[in-house]
Amino acid sequence: MEGIAETIQEKVAKLQRLSALATREPKKPLNVDFPGYECHQCQDIGFIYDPTKDVGYPCQCMEQKKMKRLLKSCNISDEFLHKNFDNFVLKGADRRVTHAYNIAKEYSNGLVARVKRGESLKGSPWMGLTGTSGSGKTHLATATVLPLIELGIYPLFFNWVQSFTEWLAYYNKPDEAHKVDEIRQKLYTCDLLIIDDVCKESQKESWIKEFYGLVDYRYRKQLPIIYTSEYLHQLIGFLSKATAGRLFEKTKNTHTGKMYLGKMVLSEDEDPLALDYRFKEIL
Repeated sequence: MEGIAETIQEKVAKLQRLSALATREPKKPLNVDFPGYECHQCQDIGFIYDPTKDVGYPCQCMEQKKMKRLLKSCNISDEFLHKNFDNFVLKGADRRVTHAYNIAKEYSNGLVARVKRGESLKGSPWMGLTGTSGSGKTHLATATVLPLIELGIYPLFFNWVQSFTEWLAYYNKPDEAHKVDEIRQKLYTCDLLIIDDVCKESQKESWIKEFYGLVDYRYRKQLPIIYTSEYLHQLIGFLSKATAGRLFEKTKNTHTGKMYLGKMVLSEDEDPLALDYRFKEIL
């Protein structure tokens, strides 16, 4: 009986704490015209207290905040939180964009199926999304991995310009030089690596050398990569035949022959803004 009484007391105490949280003085003035909270339902407390039932329950915003934390751990910014397949605009889209969408959706479904069967992602084909700026490559790459994050698979996101700049800057910081190897190890061994904007703006020799080591390691260990780039055949010249060859070769499923390589590439005489969604409304 004493154990039962203690349990009841603990529950009562918890409800009292929830009630106090729900009725405490707000940290900021609550005004719908000038919002002071990320969530107006719970006022950023995380719980909602129902005084009529004397019950507290988690606010629905907690799930979204959890996803934000997971994206941050994957090095994916908050802006991509809502970039999924459902809100990728296909209406009026060019056939090249539609084809890339279908490739990404099929690839994502395949990875999800593997995880649900209890299999690792090791041995999965790679996926490449190439083509002009503004065609939706990063959106599709992010949409591909969001379902995996919900299943407990946390990919690592690597942006060619930003991540290389920040990563190799540690070489010039004696007290933090060890981070170069720590980051390299994470990139080499993570379950799934997303490399965004390969060869964007810069093809520094040190970057190309590091990139070859990264691609070659994951190639030999059969660890999947999802990559995006504004370039297609030009990657051979920028990277090397060996590196580009691995990127293209691994997009082919050796069992089915299916290639997961989206090509949203413009012809030489085509309008450079033809596939750029950012200009779709003003042209």
